[in-house]
Amino acid sequence: MNFKNKMQIKFKQTWAFIFLVVLTVTYLAINFFEYQSSEDKVKNVYFADRITPAHKILIDEYNKIHKGKIKVIPIDFPNNDFSTNERKEIVARSLRSRGDGIDLFAVDIIWVQRFAKWAEPLNKYFSPSEMNEFFAPSLSTCYYNKELVAVPLDIAMGVMYYREDILKKLKDSNKIISEIQHGITWDEFIKLKSQNGLPNTFFIFPGADYEGLVCFFIEQLLSIEPDYFQKEGFNFQTPQAHRALQLLVDLVNKYKISPRGVTQYTETISYEKFMKGNGIFLRGWQTYNKDFEDSHSYPFFNSHLKMAPLPHFSSDAPAAILGGWDLMISKFSDKKPEAIDFVKFLLREESQKTFFLKAGFYPVLKKFYSDSTYQKEYPDLEKGKELLATEVSRPGNPEYTKFSKIMSFYFNEAIEDKISVQTALEKATNAIKVDKIILQ
Repeated sequence: MNFKNKMQIKFKQTWAFIFLVVLTVTYLAINFFEYQSSEDKVKNVYFADRITPAHKILIDEYNKIHKGKIKVIPIDFPNNDFSTNERKEIVARSLRSRGDGIDLFAVDIIWVQRFAKWAEPLNKYFSPSEMNEFFAPSLSTCYYNKELVAVPLDIAMGVMYYREDILKKLKDSNKIISEIQHGITWDEFIKLKSQNGLPNTFFIFPGADYEGLVCFFIEQLLSIEPDYFQKEGFNFQTPQAHRALQLLVDLVNKYKISPRGVTQYTETISYEKFMKGNGIFLRGWQTYNKDFEDSHSYPFFNSHLKMAPLPHFSSDAPAAILGGWDLMISKFSDKKPEAIDFVKFLLREESQKTFFLKAGFYPVLKKFYSDSTYQKEYPDLEKGKELLATEVSRPGNPEYTKFSKIMSFYFNEAIEDKISVQTALEKATNAIKVDKIILQ
């Protein structure tokens, strides 16, 4: 990333933070003058998240129920305006200032350990029976030093989308689609393009210098060696890491399966390019069929897009990154009871159903995956259950976000063919080692 781009991102983050502060101060001032003489002052709970249609429905419902007592005020981080990295830095900056601008905030599941120092411990707020209702993979992301510092809100999974209408025009289309649905290998995937003369918009993936690229890399790495981080930590000077990164480089530079532009694509851009460029396959999240409903192309694409597992190496098992968002309460908040009440409202069975139907996120309650009634009513949950069987997780570490920045920078350089795969892995490993020494 050049200096100009870095300055643009810094400028954007600064103004977003200023906007957040101004918004909070405005709300506080309005409510102070409006309720200062009232003993039963409304408690305003400031909630930072990407506010989807599901959020809006549930916030409105909650505020109606608690009118005159509690009001949840959303602080929105829309995908089109904020990358996950930018959102993380803005929320962290607000909490670092120890202000009361945010009471409740959603974090990418991999951020939990970084944000733990600003979070209220939650063990005392949830009974054993409440804890037992959570789907185990989602709850596993919520601890730091064996203490519950977050609760899961929703689940996302790495998936591959494909255009069924295009594939149906190919010879032996039924056989091809069946192979894709059951998990195609990379060798088979590459042959599918070359044997059918398909364009290099064949496969779009987010390859920009950010977390989305790291997710795609880790999916390949953990497909090869599921226990990689337990065995190697953040050492990437290994045959497994070389094989994983080489694949991403070759998709662009050798096999011409993906356009060179992917090195600049975040998730939002990759989906837009996929639609505009008549793409065939796309690495994304299962929420995409809800994330882009506002696009004019959505009705056409939604009717033709299908989900499948990501391709995998022939000798290894499919792997999909477990994603999603957890909820944390600021330890500086003076409205913790109200925030907890709203959190439990979001975790009700009906609320989780709303997130699934209106935002596309998989529920965090295990009942949805064990109750046959839900499986019959919502067939997509059965597909979700299959995908969750292939889930792998990014390594838990308080400094993961720093290490991820290092990885994405050098891996992006390799895909752009500016440095070799070996050099990228060596530089990333050494930079993380230096960073760890400095942190000590």
